[in-house]
Amino acid sequence: MKPRYPWVVFVPGLLLAGLSAWMASWGDLSAIIPKFLVGFTGLFLLYVAAVIALARVRVAHRPTLIFIFAVALACRVTLLFGPPTLSNDIYRYLWEGRVIVAGHNPFALPPDAPELETLRDENYPGINHPRLETIYPPLAQGVFWIGAAVEPDLRTQKVLFVFFDMATMVMLLLLLRSRGRNVHLCAVYGWSPLVLVEFSHSGHMDSVGIFFLVLALLLLEKRATWMGFVSLALSFLAKYLAALLVPFFLFKKKYVPWLLLFGAVAVAGYLPFAGAGSGLVASLRTYGTRWEFNSLLFSVLKRVFGDPDRIHLVLFACVGAYALLQGYARKDPVKFAYRVIACSLLLSPTVYPWYIVWIVPFLCFYSSRAWLFFSGAVAASYWVWVGYPQNGVWEVGWVPLLLQYVPFYALLGHEAWRGARSKSARLRESS
Repeated sequence: MKPRYPWVVFVPGLLLAGLSAWMASWGDLSAIIPKFLVGFTGLFLLYVAAVIALARVRVAHRPTLIFIFAVALACRVTLLFGPPTLSNDIYRYLWEGRVIVAGHNPFALPPDAPELETLRDENYPGINHPRLETIYPPLAQGVFWIGAAVEPDLRTQKVLFVFFDMATMVMLLLLLRSRGRNVHLCAVYGWSPLVLVEFSHSGHMDSVGIFFLVLALLLLEKRATWMGFVSLALSFLAKYLAALLVPFFLFKKKYVPWLLLFGAVAVAGYLPFAGAGSGLVASLRTYGTRWEFNSLLFSVLKRVFGDPDRIHLVLFACVGAYALLQGYARKDPVKFAYRVIACSLLLSPTVYPWYIVWIVPFLCFYSSRAWLFFSGAVAASYWVWVGYPQNGVWEVGWVPLLLQYVPFYALLGHEAWRGARSKSARLRESS
């Protein structure tokens, strides 16, 4: 059956690809933040129009699916050629890959260690926090190593992360099909401007962890339990966020033994780096207690209570408690993952734009205007680049914070109210 509104899908898709290609030619985006935000807003509006249209195409239509993947790939390929100027994380990835190729341990030696002086090249000045050992888990290190071994340049690293990014889109298509959902909604992830910019342009490694998380959920859906837990452990070894899913399995007797497999894979991943000792978690501790960025909640709590260390601890405890409560109450791992990851992002003291990408795959299954809006609005946090080169202060400012969070919280509150109202109506009908 042909879709009812093909032009509403195809026109935004073509414009999305064209605008992505144009944006890739702009050069240093951090130097033209107002222009970047206008362009990103244009991408986001096209994306929303396409998502609304695709939501109405209920019957799977092969030409539409082919078009969705073609546009997703075209956008990614063009943005690969843009220099990663919004974030310098990829310089760190490349460095750590080269460190491993040279036979050193990035958990034991920070970039400014004298032992690594001979590895310094023209990319070295771009490395962030050179006094800290790596914060990235072992599987991420393995991907960095592959990129550096193949070709030690930034674009090779980006290609690897885009590979996992596109593979995630395929896994989402399969999971949507397995659940009898609208398969065209894989475009919610595949055409997301935030996903495009953070993986194809900036080259963030979160695509590795997201891929293995979605793969784990698909494997569990298919009752391939042991492979699902291996995949979940690999997600953890790429980005620690996957640990939030453990409480779900703690309350399901049939899954509890498989947590031993999860633990065994996680431990095995760290064995090649075990010589670093306390260095395995040193930078992670620093991140957990000192990092803060683009969080309205944390900024308000810090201003009111003035004790950032305690606020970090309380927010972390709240996320853990919520994960345990949801783990006890929920039976669907996909919905559990959606809720717990959303909670962790809401309460996190650090909300970089690429962190929000972790919620985007779940918007293929759960319609949320609030999170969809925030996946676009979070780009406003890049306003930090307007003042940082002059004053050296890495703070977003209250105006960009309010522009992101006030509409987001309003939409989130409205969704909660509608959900409670709907639940109350169902209870009245059943009584």
